[in-house]
Amino acid sequence: MVIPVAAPVPQLQVQDLGRWAPTADRRNPIAVLQEQEADRLPWLVPVRHSRMAHDAFAFYRGTPAVMAHDLGTAPSSGLEVQLCGDCHLANFGFYASPEWSLVFDLNDFDETARGPFEWDLKRLVASAVLAGRSLALTSNQQGCVARRTARAYRKAMQTLATQSLHQVWAQRFDVDAYINELEHPPLRQHMLKVSAKARAHTNSEAAGKLCERGPDGELQLRHEPPLIWRHALLDRSWTADTEWRDLAQKHLELYLCSVPAELRHLLHHYRLVDAAMKAVGVGSVGTRCAIGLFVGPHPDDVLILQSKQAEASVLEPYATTPSPQHHGQRVIEGQRLMQTVSDPFLGWTSGLQRDRRYYWRLLRNWKGSVNLASLDAKGLALYAELCGRALAKAHARSGNRQVIAAWLDAGKVFDQALEAFGLHYADQSESDYRLFMQAIQEGRLETSMIV
Repeated sequence: MVIPVAAPVPQLQVQDLGRWAPTADRRNPIAVLQEQEADRLPWLVPVRHSRMAHDAFAFYRGTPAVMAHDLGTAPSSGLEVQLCGDCHLANFGFYASPEWSLVFDLNDFDETARGPFEWDLKRLVASAVLAGRSLALTSNQQGCVARRTARAYRKAMQTLATQSLHQVWAQRFDVDAYINELEHPPLRQHMLKVSAKARAHTNSEAAGKLCERGPDGELQLRHEPPLIWRHALLDRSWTADTEWRDLAQKHLELYLCSVPAELRHLLHHYRLVDAAMKAVGVGSVGTRCAIGLFVGPHPDDVLILQSKQAEASVLEPYATTPSPQHHGQRVIEGQRLMQTVSDPFLGWTSGLQRDRRYYWRLLRNWKGSVNLASLDAKGLALYAELCGRALAKAHARSGNRQVIAAWLDAGKVFDQALEAFGLHYADQSESDYRLFMQAIQEGRLETSMIV
């Protein structure tokens, strides 16, 4: 992935970041949603709608394509970084480093692409406002959370601009030290619980929940349609009339070509015994996501890998710097660039049908996330600040941090502009959510009792 170093002259002033008003040609959010769902698994589309219907924040999580159009057609700073592309509070969390220490960082990169840094930051700030509204915070409290998120990003970027490349590249968040230093007891206790729960989310724990013994005594995945659907029980039309095991083995061979030699050596000691489609996330529901069950020579050698369909980034129509043509490669390279440390099992492959693209990763490698609904006003502000700092670190790894920091030197003007945008865009998202709920009530969008 080529990283441009030239910094263009910004197209707008810092104070202009606070402006938001829908344009006359703004796309209908329901039409955008239905366009995305045209190629998704039909039995999971109602599940997606049900998950998004929970509240305005859940709807926001499922509609990054709507905001991509709103941001991509407006003036920008032109200061490019590698973007998460779907940067909201629920897309940060805990996971295991390769040496099995708990780290905190961005953890979802389906929409990653290069673009102006503020696209990610605006989406993060607006998500903080929506989260505040779900907690019934006052308007002043919502504005405070938005402002503190922007300020945390700004100050972190300005600090990073003074550091050596090595310091920036190696920087990671010490989870235990952060928790121990928290002076807000409710958030500290919640973070302790989340981090302990994350450490229990291992591959072995996943196997215990997702697997059972089959009639032949061999370990197999549980069949729990529509959310988990074993490939062995799929109609053969879904596998182009090919035996599922042959198809899965070909996918595995292609995946192994994308990983380091030492990981290929490790995985050659395992054999694939089962696979299943598995619904994940909110916005991703209905894409072709699967899990593969592998066993090794020792009884404890149980491994579950996940493959996930990689579609074109929602930012692709608006990006000025092209991404890799293989969207699985785009996701993995973007993730490795933005995270300080990443899952060693990351890789990509191409589908054998309809030229689809996929990326692979380890399932449940100590993954954990903060329950936003359990936070109070101060806890939400502190957590949003943490996410703002993590985002600045991710952007500093791929963009010109000195130029971005200089542009942010407007200080409180920048913070207040992002606050204004977050409040205005949260209003827009709530308006879009009402249209979505109306479409459900009128029967234009189908929902499911299973979520």
